[in-house]
Order: sequence, then C-alpha cells, then structure tokens
Amino acid sequence: MANSDLIKGAAQLYATETGDMGASLVKSINRGAQQMQLAAEAKKREKANINAKTANYINRLDSNIDISELDQNQQSSITEFLVKGRNDYAYSAGVVAKLNADDPRYIEEVAKMNNIQMSFRNLANNVNTFKKDKSEFLQDFDNGMLSEGNEVNTLGEASNIYTTGGDFKVGNGGVLEFFDAASGSLKSYSDINKPFLKDFAAADAILKMNESLYKSGQSLTGARRNMIAQRLKNLISKGGRNTLMSLASDDFIMEGGLGLQDPMLFEPENQDALKQAVLDGYMNVLDASAAQGAADKAPKTGGGASGNGSGIPGLDDLSPSDRRDFMFRGEDAIKTANLLGQTKDVAEIVKILNGSGSKNKFLTVEDFLNQVKPETITEDEINQLKARAQTTFIDAETLQPVNLDILDQKAKTLFYINNTGFGPNLKKFLIDGFNSEVPSGSPEGGGDASQFNT
Repeated sequence: MANSDLIKGAAQLYATETGDMGASLVKSINRGAQQMQLAAEAKKREKANINAKTANYINRLDSNIDISELDQNQQSSITEFLVKGRNDYAYSAGVVAKLNADDPRYIEEVAKMNNIQMSFRNLANNVNTFKKDKSEFLQDFDNGMLSEGNEVNTLGEASNIYTTGGDFKVGNGGVLEFFDAASGSLKSYSDINKPFLKDFAAADAILKMNESLYKSGQSLTGARRNMIAQRLKNLISKGGRNTLMSLASDDFIMEGGLGLQDPMLFEPENQDALKQAVLDGYMNVLDASAAQGAADKAPKTGGGASGNGSGIPGLDDLSPSDRRDFMFRGEDAIKTANLLGQTKDVAEIVKILNGSGSKNKFLTVEDFLNQVKPETITEDEINQLKARAQTTFIDAETLQPVNLDILDQKAKTLFYINNTGFGPNLKKFLIDGFNSEVPSGSPEGGGDASQFNT
C-alpha cells in the first residue's frame, strides 16, 4: 500500500509547479476551443474564396444562346448540350479553385473550361447562321431566286433540313450535325452544300451588252465580235461554277434558259465543254440582236409589209422584241416542228418537247407511273393509262394526259408553238405560217383546239 505522505507530498509538489489542476484544465480546453474556432473560420474563409472564384469563372461563361424560331427538338438538343457544358464547367472551376497555378492539373482543367466556353461561342454562331440561312432559303425559294442550275440533291437536302427534317444534334465543339441519309451518318452543317441563287448580276451585264449591240445598228463581225466574245468569256469565268450553271439553266434571255439538254455537259469534269456551250449560246443571242439592230437601222427599201426590208411577209408587223425572238429562236422552232412531224413515237415526242425550251415539261406514261404515289391513283386509272401509253403523254405540272393526236403533224406543231413561251403575236404569226404550209393529218386537224388559242 502506497505511503500516504509520499502521495500528499507529490500532490503538493505538482500543485506548486503547475497551479490548480482544475484551472489548468479549463485553460487547456479554452485554448483548444479557440484553436478549433480559428481553424473553422479559416476553412470558412477558404471555402468562401473558392466559391467566389468558382462563381467568377462561371459568370464569365456566356451561355445566352437565342433559340427562338427553332422547333422543340432543336431547342432540346441545344439545351441538353448547354446544361452538360455548364455542369462540366462548374466542376472544373471548383477543381481549379483548390489548386495552385503551377499544378499540372490546374492547367488541364483550365484548358477544359476554355474549350467549353469556345464551344458555347461556336454554338451561338452556328445557331445564328442556321437560322439566317433557313430564313433566306425559304424567302429565296418563295421569290423564285434559286437557280435552276442547282443539283437536285443539293435542293433536296436544303429543303429537308430547313423544313420538316431539320432535327440536329449538337456535337463536340458546338457543331450542328444533321443526319445524312445517303451515308447513314451525321454530317456537319458546314459540310452541307447550300443552294445558290440566279446570277442576276452576270445576266444584267449580258443584257446591257445585248442592248448596246442592238442600239449600235451594226452587225457583229470581225475583231469587234472577237472582243465581245472575250468579254463574255471573262464574265462567265469570273463567277465560277455557280455563275456558269446559272447562265446555262436560268431564263434570263429567254424562257427555259439556253435549253441545253445533254446531262453530260453539267458534270463537273465537263466544265470546259459547258463553258463553250454557254458562250456559244449567248453569242448567238448577241449576234441576233446586233443583226436585228442593223436591219432596223438600215434605210427602208421595201420588201415587207411595213417596208423595213426583212423580206418575210408579216414579220415586219411584229414588235421589235417579237422579231428578236424570231431571229434568235425562229430557226430552232422550225427545226423542232419538223422533228415532231417526222416521228410518231411518244417517247421521242416527249424528248423533243422537253429539249426545245418549251415552257411546260412532259412525261411518258411509264415515267409518270414510276413517279406517282400509289395512293393517289386507282388501279383502273393505271390500266387506262397503260392502254394509251403509245398514243399519249403527261403534263408534268398538271399530271394530266395531254389530249393530242400524235399522228397529226399540224396538231403537234401547233401544240409545240403554244408551249414555246413566245408572245401571242409571234405565236399567231408562226401558226398562220404552218396552217398555210403544213397539211393536216386528220380531218379535224388533231388535238384539243383549246390548247392552241393565242
């Protein structure tokens, strides 16, 4: 058993050295509490600094993208991309706030944040571009501004993405991606060919050239013709392929364009041949205008109904524009009429009419049945058309059979003239000429008389 005196002595000694044990314990506890409070306050300040730093990073992120005028699916794709981006950005901002600037991970996370911010800016630009392109496409389509020289695939794709098939996905970097049925994969919007417009500027330059040549009152020959041809060639080349396709296909000078029918001419590898065909076509127009201007300016020596020297009865009674049309297209019209008179094959008739600059386009019965939707035509109608396949063809606009006796040369000629796009006086002039020269193939003259009213 321990000696009580020794214990008391030890206690007195301890009390002398350390003071009252209870008081010492309280002081110790108070010091610990103060240290814990200071540590907690330090952590609170650190957390506040981190939150402020994170908030500053996030506030710098511009995610205000105007999604008005987009449909619900498009808006959902954009919203999903933005939400994910903001979450990823906030996470990286939180990590960065806790790291020193010389930490490798700091640089990595900052790079991620910069990429997200850049993708948001790219997305905003891409959405604005898409909306602008869509608005312009619909307006240009409605106003007839799109060139006939556009590829069918280009027009079809544009029509799809700007109307009912415009659902897109937002890809990496804020890229808009559309589903491409041809490849079965997503296609970046920037890789989609946009339809081009009719080149009115180039056409206007040619029309001014045409007007100047007519007013000069001189035929286009020699060095002067070579100079005009070079100017025209430079104009065609300057605008690139879009200008070339527009001048070849759009109806600037005459309805239906230049009437170039060989599909091989429009292949990219045959661009030089197409340039030459377009050059030749417009030089023919300029030659005809210069010749007409020279004829109109020449001294009146008689020989025509109004004495202007054309030598073609009745032609001089027509307006200058009708005479120019006849000078430029009259010979082709006569050739086409002769071709129609020589054939009784429906497919050949359709080919001739479609290649003649006719304002309407036509289909054989076979082509029509291959294109028409099954639900829009009955089996009886199909059988009736098949029974008439060798004697009739279809108007591509109305989708109705053409009432025409294909055995009657005069009927075919009159039908063709009334679909040339010529003015009514020139049509009557040509019809009167054919009525007096071409015998009818049937007592009634063939065809539906209502088709030939001028």
